Amino acid sequence: MSALSKPVLCIGNDPVSLNLRCGLLKEHGWDAASSGNAHDGLFRLKRESFCAVILDLNDDGAEGALVASQVKRQDPNIPVVMIITDPEKLLAGATEQADAIVLKSDETEFLPIRLRGLISDR
Repeated sequence: MSALSKPVLCIGNDPVSLNLRCGLLKEHGWDAASSGNAHDGLFRLKRESFCAVILDLNDDGAEGALVASQVKRQDPNIPVVMIITDPEKLLAGATEQADAIVLKSDETEFLPIRLRGLISDR
């Protein structure tokens, strides 16, 4: 089974951004599933198979760091991409568990490229 045959799990707390992100990924060939909060996303990750997780939790990075850590605990090999709005507002170490970081302002251009690179490396 190729990596692209498995869906990408997008976890975020902004429904508009989540829907736009899933649409963007579908335009680039991925099947994208979504979870509107971290708890549901982690529960879904236990039950289903995904080729990557994309986190956009719109905060100082504390929740994103915790979720990324839990994702890696469940499956150390799954790539985690964190979408961040302002790197200067992140807590120290918030992105340490991420395999890639994409600025929200650059998401449309760079998310599909970074995701494809991470998946093809595995």
